[in-house]
Amino acid sequence: MRKPYPEIKTTAGRALRLLLAVCCLAALMSCVKYGPIYRGQVEDPAPSAGEAVAEGETGEAAPCAVGEEPESGLTGLYRARVVDRLSLKPVREPLSIPTCDMFFPLSNVEGAENLARLDIRSQGLTSWTALEDPVQRSLEYALNMPKDEPALARPGMSLTWGQVVRSLEEFLDLLPLLDSDPDLLAERFVWYGMRQKPLMTGYYTPEIEASLERIPGYDFPIYGVPDDLRYGPVRGHAQFYRVEKGSVLPYYRRGDVDIDKVLSGRGLEIAWAKDPVDVFYMQVEGCGRLRLPDGTTRNVLYGAKNGYGFRSLGRILHSKGLLADGRLAKEHVKEYFASHPEQMFELMAENRSYVFFRLENSPPEGTIGKPLTPMVSLATDRKLLPLGSLLAFEAEIPEAAGGRPSGKRKVAGIGLAQDTGTAIQGSRVDYYIGEGNEVAPIASNIKTEATVYLLISKEALING
Repeated sequence: MRKPYPEIKTTAGRALRLLLAVCCLAALMSCVKYGPIYRGQVEDPAPSAGEAVAEGETGEAAPCAVGEEPESGLTGLYRARVVDRLSLKPVREPLSIPTCDMFFPLSNVEGAENLARLDIRSQGLTSWTALEDPVQRSLEYALNMPKDEPALARPGMSLTWGQVVRSLEEFLDLLPLLDSDPDLLAERFVWYGMRQKPLMTGYYTPEIEASLERIPGYDFPIYGVPDDLRYGPVRGHAQFYRVEKGSVLPYYRRGDVDIDKVLSGRGLEIAWAKDPVDVFYMQVEGCGRLRLPDGTTRNVLYGAKNGYGFRSLGRILHSKGLLADGRLAKEHVKEYFASHPEQMFELMAENRSYVFFRLENSPPEGTIGKPLTPMVSLATDRKLLPLGSLLAFEAEIPEAAGGRPSGKRKVAGIGLAQDTGTAIQGSRVDYYIGEGNEVAPIASNIKTEATVYLLISKEALING
């Protein structure tokens, strides 16, 4: 039997299908408009805890990097706060963290607690980004070292130069973010404490009166590096020496140079000083600034040494009963020699060590061959803290007023192992304060226990 009104049913079905298609299209457009591919005026949802952990996050977006602004008109999921933080690799925790007789790793919580005490303003820095140049200098030094060889080798703990490099590179990556989000330094680095807190002393670049030519009043030579001074293995040990008539001999001692004048007449004088005691203490510091008669200045930098051990001039005088304990500083030594000039060279000669210089226009350099940064650079024992390595530290240092120490203040910040010194052995650090005699009362009176941390990135511990 034939079905009634077939054409009506067919038309109604088509209309219903068309209506459903229109509804689906409208719904799809609504999703597009308010979804993540449409940059409209809508807040992005906060990541879940699982998403935050997967991205190395703590669940809160990082602040904008200094100087960055979102692109005009992009206000949806695009936010500089998110992009900055997610541009870093996710934080991964090392499966094992090495430890040894000298260093112990802090927990993440302990690292954060120590970070909270840092204040780079105590170093005279206004922003973390001010550390970029000195860190870059350390990185250039470390990049020239064999990547897979140990920068630190202790029983139970070894760090390669590659790991030092990776830590410095990651710190450089973090610098633009640390003003707004300093917690990144605790999250992404292992803080190694030193089991024996080091003794901190200070050093600086002294300024002395000198002339580039010998003129009346400027009679005491500042020597450049002699051409017969050699360095290399002698009977199984690397040392400074000279060769005379085919024999290997120790190089000349201070008394040979200052009293017997063995270097005189060889054209080695690069300048002439007013005061030989100033030359002695400039050798102690390893560099200096010469104030010339016309008022201009030139720097002299470390060139080489004769290889003998160092003895403090104040201690030499004290051992002979000439200075009281507690009055052994440079100014006390100079006062004594002003009254007893006939004893000066004989007593100074008891410190057989002698340093030779080179005349330069560049700022003072550390052992890494790069300029030192005041209140950041540290001289360390390279067997304990690798040259170039990243450190955090706290210590109490003197204030200065009127050319004299006046009270104490705390400095807590970031340091870089960029120098060494004959007397800097074992658990000891020497803090570079700066150039000029105005900082001498600070540098010369630092003698305190410091808290020092070696910072190694977690990524470096995982991947080397």
